[in-house]
Amino acid sequence: MVMLTRFLIAALTLAASSLALPSNATFSETDSDDLDLVCGTDDYLSSGGLSEANEARPLAVPETRVIQIYWNVIHANNTYSGGYLSSNQVNSAIAALNLQFIGSGFEFKRAGLNYTKNSEWFLRADKNELTTTMKNQLHTGTAKDLNVYTTNYDQGKILTHEVGHWAGLFHTFQGGCTGEGDKVSDTPAEKSAATQCPIGRDSCPESTGMDPIRNYMDYTYDACKTDPFTSGQITRMKNMMQQHRAS
Repeated sequence: MVMLTRFLIAALTLAASSLALPSNATFSETDSDDLDLVCGTDDYLSSGGLSEANEARPLAVPETRVIQIYWNVIHANNTYSGGYLSSNQVNSAIAALNLQFIGSGFEFKRAGLNYTKNSEWFLRADKNELTTTMKNQLHTGTAKDLNVYTTNYDQGKILTHEVGHWAGLFHTFQGGCTGEGDKVSDTPAEKSAATQCPIGRDSCPESTGMDPIRNYMDYTYDACKTDPFTSGQITRMKNMMQQHRAS
């Protein structure tokens, strides 16, 4: 079984402003069919951590919003396998994030890069007290600023997925086939998380549209995630950011 431990949200409120990226955080086409998918926001989402507001609520939001990123590299040693990332690698990850958010009205800029050599944090900080300690010590800025903590980050689209959560999005399969689901009207209902790249999957046949397997907020392979955020997702992110991350 391949365990893909993904991200952690810093706290159980939308005002939390940081993400931790553990090891092996990319879905690739070489992964085993037998996946134990764990998103660092799963407990957070199931607890109702995100606001219940949907994308339709009208708010005065800026045309383009620049998000400052404070990137914390947590490493055991000065090798890539030990968690070390160069400044250029961090810049590359942020450039990819901007490309995947193109047309959304959000722009991400590196505001700071911090290196922390700590083997215990590198190996064990994963949704536990160590994670809290780490973030309390390293966090910079306010709720409007994005703090990213990486341990052995391999630069996949997982960052885009978790920044989507940070900005207020649920998984596309939130709520299954009933109710308001992810509270975005233009993402078709989805009964459960999709894995690999199941083209033609329709897990909610009574609802309009095929499963949004190419959306960043599903669990499919990186290569499968080729669609931009929907108009509804963009509107929800803008509204949620204005409500919860204005300052």
